[in-house]
Amino acid sequence: MPPLVSIRKEERVLVIGLARPRKGNSLSRSVQQELAEAWLQLENDDDLLVGVLHGEGGVFSTGHDVPELSDNSAGEADPSPEEGLFPHVLSKPVIAAVEGACFGLGFELALACDLRIAGGGAQFGFPDTDLHVSYRLASALLPRITTLGASLDLLLTGNIMDGKRLEQLRLVNRTSPTGQALNDALALASDMARRFGTAGAFRKEQIWQFAGLPLPSALTLARMPYGNG
Repeated sequence: MPPLVSIRKEERVLVIGLARPRKGNSLSRSVQQELAEAWLQLENDDDLLVGVLHGEGGVFSTGHDVPELSDNSAGEADPSPEEGLFPHVLSKPVIAAVEGACFGLGFELALACDLRIAGGGAQFGFPDTDLHVSYRLASALLPRITTLGASLDLLLTGNIMDGKRLEQLRLVNRTSPTGQALNDALALASDMARRFGTAGAFRKEQIWQFAGLPLPSALTLARMPYGNG
């Protein structure tokens, strides 16, 4: 059986592809497990500095595997994501290259990446109506990245927004022509790897930590030598 997540190295960049395009790259439990293993490979390989995540077949991810959630006989009805699914906890940055649909759990996965590049036809949102999913990670990350009003709009209404709108809301860092998001993400990742040279130089853990602290506390920690805070 072919892997559900493809992995290849391009110099110091690990390119990770959701390889289930005929199923909308939906995140079945097996896909989530393979993706968690890919993040471990990125984190543990000293030769790798940046990850790029994309979906094959012109779609990022439609979110949960709905038939799997509906099949109680399979024992997989719990919508809680697999431990290790989200890459925000890694010491190395990850760029999401988004084409097509980026919905539900797939949108949360993109939000958990450090940067997002959207192709011309990318669409984002939480359109699911009856999966009993609370989108807990999105509820925590969205207000930290964009405004509370935009967060409530996305989480409570099911509205679908394109890449240009999300760029205005600071949820997308760059937009690209349709089909170009992966190439642009790879170029950016290669440049980041050359500029920083080591995983520690990114100081990614500190950046995420500071985002949730009051300004005086963040400034105090920022003045400390790296590794002491």
